[in-house]
Amino acid sequence: MWDRGWRSDRRYDWYGWRSGHRDTFHLGFYYPPYRGYNYSRIGIGFFLGSAFYGSDYWIADPWAYRLPPAYGPYRWVRYYNDALLVDVDDGQVVDVLYGVFW
Repeated sequence: MWDRGWRSDRRYDWYGWRSGHRDTFHLGFYYPPYRGYNYSRIGIGFFLGSAFYGSDYWIADPWAYRLPPAYGPYRWVRYYNDALLVDVDDGQVVDVLYGVFW
């Protein structure tokens, strides 16, 4: 089970890190897997369709954004400007950070 206690660990201060490394967080336009799909705010417990957490959307180096490493079945994925931690076995969102990217 994922431990959200990482948020109190200063090593993972993505918000503070972003203010000094703005270009790192500017990833450009997000292309959803389905044409015409629009942003909908996703919360913990939501189940994503597999197209949204395929390897094309994985955040390959979470540390570059000061996110904790994902382990086991979990992967950080980009969803528009948000970072979602998804259980890739079933698509359940287990952690969310809103407005990480631009």
